[in-house]
Parts: sequence; C-alpha cells; structure tokens
Amino acid sequence: MTNQTMQDQDQISEESREWRGAHPALWIAIFGILIAFAWEMLQLPFYQSGGLSPAEAARRCGLASFGDAGIMVAAYLGASVGSGKTPWLVDWPISRFVVFLGIGLAITAMVEVLAVGADWGWSYSAIMPLVPGTKIGLIPIAMWVAVPTASLWLARRLGTGPR
Repeated sequence: MTNQTMQDQDQISEESREWRGAHPALWIAIFGILIAFAWEMLQLPFYQSGGLSPAEAARRCGLASFGDAGIMVAAYLGASVGSGKTPWLVDWPISRFVVFLGIGLAITAMVEVLAVGADWGWSYSAIMPLVPGTKIGLIPIAMWVAVPTASLWLARRLGTGPR
C-alpha cells in the first residue's frame, strides 16, 4: 500500500468518525475518577497528611477523585455549549479543548484558594511547589492539564472507536 493510499484512508476514517454509545460525559467521569485517583494517591507527599492511615488516605483520595471528575464533566459540558448535536470530542476542535481546560483550571484554582488552610480543607507540605505569585500549588494545576486530557482522549477513543 502506498503512502498516499494510507493517508487517504486516514483522512476518510477521520471524516467518517461519529459518536457511538453512551454520552461522553459518562466516559469522562469514569476515566476521570480512575485516573484522578491514581494521581491523588501519587501526590499525597505534597500535602500534609497528619498521620492518616492508608485506608483514610485512600478514602480522602477517592472523594477528591469524585470531585475532580465532577469538575471534568462540568468543564466538558461548559465547553459543549453551542457545539451542535455531535459531541465535540469527535472532531476535537482546539477552541473547545482550550475552553474545557480554562473552565477546569479556573474551578481548580478557586477550590485550591478556598480549601488550603480552611478548617474543612487541606494544607500543602513544605515540598509543594507554588504557582509563581500565588499560594496555589503547582501539582493540582498540573493535574488539571494531564488527567482531564487523558480522560478526554480515552473517552474519545471509546466513543468513536480506534483510528
């Protein structure tokens, strides 16, 4: 098969891509919870744990993962406003993706500002790097780029099939 034929087939498969199955928000939530849980567990050293037992740390990370997935779904739905009938993940336009990331980063930054040091919130450990000029941890901001991007990619892959 020639290089041109393979490129033509890729273009046809991209053009004929359509969404199949459950709403993308469901898959974003499922993948988001799973990936965020792993991230939450790995980032524990950047937070003061106060001697939590492993079970309590896992419980708190699990709750945080549900919150992270909720932010992902809210950001996806916000980025979907005005996109028409087809889920925007089919074509993955950069403008929708930027809105998605922007909504999520704004919510994450607000949650961090409100929760850090609050009686109901959490505290950073001494090793948490901060976003320059703020009191917001760099790790949760990095999380909100890596985890949602991976969740969107997996949701798209599941919803539209392999390339």
